[in-house]
Amino acid sequence: MAIKFIVDSMCETNSEVLRRYDFDVLPIPVTLDDKTFYDGIDVTSEMIIDFVTQNKSTFPKTAQIQPLNIINTFENHLKNGDDLIYLAFSSKLSGTYQTAKFLGKNLQEKYPNCKITIIDSLSATTGSALILHQGLKLNKLNRSYQEIVETMTFLSNHVQIFFMVGDIKWLAQGGRISRSSAMIGDMLKIVPILTIKNGEIQVYEKIRGQKKALKKLLATVDEKLGENRNQIMGLIQITVPELQERVKRTMEKEFHLKNFMIPDAAGAALTVHIGSNCLGIMFFDELPDTYVNVCP
Repeated sequence: MAIKFIVDSMCETNSEVLRRYDFDVLPIPVTLDDKTFYDGIDVTSEMIIDFVTQNKSTFPKTAQIQPLNIINTFENHLKNGDDLIYLAFSSKLSGTYQTAKFLGKNLQEKYPNCKITIIDSLSATTGSALILHQGLKLNKLNRSYQEIVETMTFLSNHVQIFFMVGDIKWLAQGGRISRSSAMIGDMLKIVPILTIKNGEIQVYEKIRGQKKALKKLLATVDEKLGENRNQIMGLIQITVPELQERVKRTMEKEFHLKNFMIPDAAGAALTVHIGSNCLGIMFFDELPDTYVNVCP
């Protein structure tokens, strides 16, 4: 009997983590016009950007993980007697968490000797990946199922996520802000800084100019890190790899941070929500005693 980890494709790790650890990734459906693709399988961030550029009247959509996909993935492990931990995309941003809870409860009756836990990550992308990584690390160290669940749940309640958005018009097309606000913001060179608070995407601050916005973003990260510097930082970018590298070097030098988790590329589902020219920074504002600062 083993512990099996499951996430959805909004939890974005990198090739090194995928190579070292065994876990399942459920693909998020992404619809372009009337055709459905699956994140991480047959649709990319570049495809989303191209679609939005060429189609001004329609916008991509994401949907919940298909219930049958969840059931099949769960049962694939449960029939072998394995215990499950599913780290779900924030319940405030998707109904997948509630669906998985319902399905997990039903499957628990069918497999009473197996443990099934659904954790609300209250986050997304590399923020979720940082939580997953700690679970995978503790499992490698042969820690108990309960300790792993408690640690992952604790971290879900202490994850900090900030995005500097480069294209304010994208937020309007996706319905996150009004088109009139986006038009004015674009004229004034407003750069929104978004955060995920209590599982919901919110506007943290609006700064005029990218240089000032980046300075504010780094100052915010520095402040909220506090004394918790001995941790793995998460980064992700969409069409700004040079900016991501510059920010990484700055945090290494000025914040004395050493370890980073950086996805090889942003997924299609994230791009639908955030858009191009975007940089994200993820970390924890408090660390449990069980935290392992080793990456990957």
